[in-house]
Amino acid sequence: MLFTSELFEKVISAILCSFNSTATNNEKQNALKFLEDLKENHSVICLTISFELLKQINNQPILHHYSLHLIESIIKQKWNILKIDDRNLVKKQFFLIIKGIYLNQIFAEPIYIRNSLAKCLVELIKRDCFEKVNTTLDEIVNMIQEITQIQGLFYCLN
Repeated sequence: MLFTSELFEKVISAILCSFNSTATNNEKQNALKFLEDLKENHSVICLTISFELLKQINNQPILHHYSLHLIESIIKQKWNILKIDDRNLVKKQFFLIIKGIYLNQIFAEPIYIRNSLAKCLVELIKRDCFEKVNTTLDEIVNMIQEITQIQGLFYCLN
């Protein structure tokens, strides 16, 4: 499966359908089945879609929330299966989202979005730092420096 604009739109439709109160149970079930299959069998594509959803400023909060849910789930369940390059890309994209131009937009969203963002960050740190036996001191220092920069951004925005 490849990332395409059609797939991206299908994911958006499935997310919106699964949270739509007027959708039938069958429609919701099909949408959730599609999303679950994507998450379980196509982790890298799912991460790509999730980060793209987060980058779009005009998205509904539910799309941002679900994309963070997908990222958190993949970090928790599939982190050790991902290739090192994919892990590095996840870290890079995630920190770009936090540090980048999307930060103001994220803080304008409901508290549950910010909580989801924080949970993803915690899971990323747990998997990347504490589960690695061979974590070098330089890696830990760099991670702490990035977290300190993020905390500074959080403090400035509050």
